[in-house]
Amino acid sequence: MAVTLVLPLAEAAMFTAGCLVIHTQRRRADQVTVALACIAVLLAFVLGLALTPDSFLGDQLMVAIENGELGQQID
Repeated sequence: MAVTLVLPLAEAAMFTAGCLVIHTQRRRADQVTVALACIAVLLAFVLGLALTPDSFLGDQLMVAIENGELGQQID
């Protein structure tokens, strides 16, 4: 199998598995909806962090250190 087919095949398998779970849990639609919403929020958070430029994160870290907001200071 070509390496270029691995990612689309994995995506299709995950989509199919998700459809299977949704169809088997039709009686618990409210709980499935909440679980999917939580997964979507976590995915958005992780993607947001992953796509944030390193320079911005470094600047924010330096500001937090300067303001003493990062951890406890030992006196």
